Amino acid sequence: MATISIGEYNFPPADRVENYGGDINIYCCWEHHLLIPCPAAYRLPPDISLRDFLEQMFRPDHNHHPEYAKIDYSTLGWTLDGQPWSPVLDKSLRENGVTHMSYLSFRAPGLDGLNGDGV
Repeated sequence: MATISIGEYNFPPADRVENYGGDINIYCCWEHHLLIPCPAAYRLPPDISLRDFLEQMFRPDHNHHPEYAKIDYSTLGWTLDGQPWSPVLDKSLRENGVTHMSYLSFRAPGLDGLNGDGV
């Protein structure tokens, strides 16, 4: 469907990093597990470790999935902004190259959703 512009976009977007008080906004997705059908957004301090983010924020949002307890963080296959990524779990998001509006996704080997259906 075509769209028609009604004018120039000449105001700053509201999701600029300056509006987050030192925090960053990221998106994170557990691939092939679509009980939550889209990446979740998180406002985080950039100095939180990736492990603390997974344990303190991501886990509570996804722990209801029957396969979550089977995740071994050391075996996850990651992408950052669509590119293969090998983060260090005990380093900060900043140290791992995660910036404002980054998109993180991971796959857990052997875990392909309920009955292997990606759900």
